[in-house]
Amino acid sequence: MPFDPNQPRGPDGKWIKTGGVFAAAALATVVAAASGGDAVTSVGDGLDAATTKSVSDADTANSKKAAQKGDRAEAWRRLALKEVRKKIEKGLHCAVQSYGQVQQFFLRHPCKKLDQLLFVVQAENGNTIAGSVAWVKMPSAESAAQLRSLEDTYGSGDVTPFGTEILEAEGFRFTGKHYRSRLDGKLVVIAETDPINGRPSDTFLKQVADVADVLPPP
Repeated sequence: MPFDPNQPRGPDGKWIKTGGVFAAAALATVVAAASGGDAVTSVGDGLDAATTKSVSDADTANSKKAAQKGDRAEAWRRLALKEVRKKIEKGLHCAVQSYGQVQQFFLRHPCKKLDQLLFVVQAENGNTIAGSVAWVKMPSAESAAQLRSLEDTYGSGDVTPFGTEILEAEGFRFTGKHYRSRLDGKLVVIAETDPINGRPSDTFLKQVADVADVLPPP
């Protein structure tokens, strides 16, 4: 590798390997040390500003308990979040409100009922997360299980949100990467989350989806 006169050195005088997050963190350590600052705090603050830390398992469990009772405010509080927007639509048409193989399934097996919730929650650091929950009531437990299996297959289509304008995020779309589902007899519940602002971690986004997925139908 050619010699780089601009390559940074660590406090011990050794060259620091460049490239990626580790080089950036190491460089931040050098700068902090040179300025007399706390290196660990400086790097940690930078990372915390970019991501939302995952909450504890106990907080997640308590959040899910509140969600199961329909107490969204308490559920989000347990995750250090606050709900800033929400809208519920009832009695939607499954075949219209879906696409791909999921839509084809509904054309062959019409659902009995579809209710949806769209919500936006926000953390103190400004990270903003959009969420969608769909409660799909099928004619039988068998068709419900088939629907869930299809929904759980990435790329098979989805039940689409009724109108993302409530999220007040132009161009926003759910990716399906932070997704949870559950089966309760004839009921299939599908929850998705994605960031609007900031950089909440994938782990935290999935935790929010975990909580949203146990909310009772409206």
